[in-house]
Amino acid sequence: MHPLLKRAIEEKFGSLNELQMRAFDEVSSGKSVLIVAPTGSGKTEAAVLPVFNAILEKRLDPISVIYIAPLKALNRDLLDRLLWWGEKLGLNVEVRHGDTSAYRKAQQVKKPPHMLIITPETLGVILTMKSFRKALKNVKFVIVDEIVELVDNKRGAQLSLALERLAEVADFRRIGLSATVGNEEEIKAWLKAESIVKPPIEKGYKIKVLFPQPDKKDLELSTSLSISLDVATRLRVLWEIIEKHERALVFTNTRQFAEILAHRLKAWGKPVEVHHGSLSREARISAERALKEGKIKALVCTSSMELGIDIGDVDVVIQYMSPRQVNRLIQRIGRAKHRAGEVSEGYIIATNIEDYLESLVIAQRALEGKLEAVEPYENALDVLGHFIVGLLIEHRRLPKEVPFEIAKRAYPYRNLRWEEYGEVLNMLSEARLIGYDEESGLLYLRRGAYQYYYENLSTIPDEISYRVFDIKSGRIIGRLDESFVMDLEEGVEFIMHGRSWILLGIDEESRLLKVRESKSLESAVPSWEGEMIPVPFEVAQDVGRLKRELLFDFNSGKVLISKVDFNDEELDLALSILKKQEPLGTDRDIGIESLPKALVIHADFGNKANEAIGRFLLAFLAAKYGKVFSMKAQAHAIVINSPFQLNPGEVKEYLLQDARALPFVLSKAVRDSPAYRWRMLNVAKRIGALRREARIRKIERLFEGTIIEKETLNELFHDKLDVKRAEEVLKAVKDGKIRIKGVLRREPSPLGSINLSVGGEFLVSGELEKDEILMLFKERLLNTEVALICTNCGWKSTTKVLRLKNRLDYLQCPKCSSRMIAVAHPIDAELFVSALKKLKKGEKLEKEEESAYRRLIKASDLIKAYGFDAVLALASYGVGADTAARLLSQYRGEALLVALLEAERRYIRTRKFWKD
Repeated sequence: MHPLLKRAIEEKFGSLNELQMRAFDEVSSGKSVLIVAPTGSGKTEAAVLPVFNAILEKRLDPISVIYIAPLKALNRDLLDRLLWWGEKLGLNVEVRHGDTSAYRKAQQVKKPPHMLIITPETLGVILTMKSFRKALKNVKFVIVDEIVELVDNKRGAQLSLALERLAEVADFRRIGLSATVGNEEEIKAWLKAESIVKPPIEKGYKIKVLFPQPDKKDLELSTSLSISLDVATRLRVLWEIIEKHERALVFTNTRQFAEILAHRLKAWGKPVEVHHGSLSREARISAERALKEGKIKALVCTSSMELGIDIGDVDVVIQYMSPRQVNRLIQRIGRAKHRAGEVSEGYIIATNIEDYLESLVIAQRALEGKLEAVEPYENALDVLGHFIVGLLIEHRRLPKEVPFEIAKRAYPYRNLRWEEYGEVLNMLSEARLIGYDEESGLLYLRRGAYQYYYENLSTIPDEISYRVFDIKSGRIIGRLDESFVMDLEEGVEFIMHGRSWILLGIDEESRLLKVRESKSLESAVPSWEGEMIPVPFEVAQDVGRLKRELLFDFNSGKVLISKVDFNDEELDLALSILKKQEPLGTDRDIGIESLPKALVIHADFGNKANEAIGRFLLAFLAAKYGKVFSMKAQAHAIVINSPFQLNPGEVKEYLLQDARALPFVLSKAVRDSPAYRWRMLNVAKRIGALRREARIRKIERLFEGTIIEKETLNELFHDKLDVKRAEEVLKAVKDGKIRIKGVLRREPSPLGSINLSVGGEFLVSGELEKDEILMLFKERLLNTEVALICTNCGWKSTTKVLRLKNRLDYLQCPKCSSRMIAVAHPIDAELFVSALKKLKKGEKLEKEEESAYRRLIKASDLIKAYGFDAVLALASYGVGADTAARLLSQYRGEALLVALLEAERRYIRTRKFWKD
């Protein structure tokens, strides 16, 4: 080991842990290595230290190592750690991604760093840069961080091809970092590693699953927070756990749910903050710091906290509702007491019996080390098209077989057929991106190739949002992401802002959803559904087995969850509910419950298999009765909404159909869905058949019978439908290994009720309390971003309203020291600057400029006269300087908030919404 590295290790750690020593030996011996270990085990250093040692000892030329991380793993702590090592060892460590300045990028070309940290997409850029080619030839190591985040999607397929492109110019070893995973040998093959390095001692976990029941003392909390008694109970139990510990992380499954839970806890007066990927960087850093410094007791978070962000020592993790996957639970609970040798302590708070039984099964599987396999995404043909164009940008002309041979070396394309490759070449040729010279047998570039390549560096679709318009009130009530909208169809109900809405129509041109309130939360899809992690087939089957065993022999059922800590009385309660359930789904039974307006099929096969079975059934029902049904697949049930009561016997007949028909029926059925059209649009763009900005109504007809259709189905089947498992289920039904029992009911069974409703928490059944509305309104105003502008010299800046609260007394222009500062909309700020320049030159103002100038002069006067109240007024939506002046002269404090809220509502009601 190099003396410089030895000294740095002694300063940082004292000595290396066993994982790091093993990795050091393996990498130093010349092997490509996959390092598999839980959070907090020192994986990053295990990967980089032997690499740094090689750079020092062999005096390797830069760029010696490329460190590739998915964007969310490219966090501040990772960078700070790597920069620390670089500084101590005299090695240059730099980052390059979309936000890196042009100057910095140019410097990296002139003087390449020893280690370059990039995202997978950035590798696609630098491979095409002639100026970088010399430095890339020096690469001796490529480190891929959080490899499991990439393997099962198109980003991973793209990265695997990019690594093969890099292998054409450089001879390098591969080092992968992975959290514990169920198919580590396959991940090793994907990376093309030669050995796996793991910690010598298995990580210890202690997991308790709770199914809290109401207590009399929960009534007061229920009333004060306007929530149900059950929810109040869970909040109490949650806080009791947090109180017993120093620092806690509370994980939820979606961003929206994290917001709601944090809001309820804050309303209760508890010191918590929220943390998720949609928050600004400043908000996340502030929340992390507050926990680290002990100003708050807990962070309510999503997967943004699964990675090793430094927040100090966390001593407990609470998962609110089932974590849905074993890998997810291990990653999350591993954040508590994550040092080697410590036992991580975690709790799961379940919300209903299915959530409870699923949580028990996942906890048991976690403690037994039964992790899920991550399924690699294979043969992505649109990604292959992009790769071919990238290779031609590098080499200009290539023999036809060369891209095929290079692609076949990548694990996801090992089964690629020459015919498929030929189809991709034909598509690229039709799109006029490449050409083929028959005489020389060479592929060559065409004019549009460069624009296409750089527009499609990312395989992540551009997310467009749709406005949701309530036709009754004439108001825009919010926005929904395109990926969620694509799963909606007319007549479907969904939940947003705690209320249920029925979709009346989708205006694609205006990106507008027309809705009306449906007053019913039953069968509605929550707007956070798109974020939900699918429950795997194996987990759902184990839940089915647990139900069956508990009913058959309670004590033998308890053996199935023997490693988990739980309360006997809560399991007794679950058993009493199961005894009332008719019909019951288990690992060996399907229960069909037919209700007047719905059909609930109790089926423990997980989200993706149930999605496939549900769509299969829907195809038969639609063929007979028309498209009058809607379907929702859940982990333990398939719910079909119907205008009439269906015959369970008829549905059973459909389930007895030949399983071999499933892929064909599904391929036909999904073609009518918005999800299919949305995915096809993105596949067509990625392969160059459509420009990035294109939006085509009947896209499914345009590409029928092409590889675009084939790849769209490939994507849907990989991400949403488990055809293989669904086929197994239908075959088992046909062979009599799975029994079917159907019943007609007027009212839903206990589990039927759970699956008919969304299982969402904190859904508001009536109007929000006046105090709560004002609190939410004020919170929104404080987080509004506004432009600050000096009305004297035109200096401008942006900030959040809350940052001005204690600064107004000494706020002045940093340029001219004037105190005449206005708060404005960014457009008004631009117009004001333009007006000021013209006035100084004696030029005539445009009408818009003159209005903006007057508004901002008045706004600065208001701030001088009324202080922070004026800032709040000017930050309100649709409240201009004139309205603000009138309201500020009449109201103070809470009365002003009420007046501003009403002014906003009046503006929304009276403006023409389509001009928004």
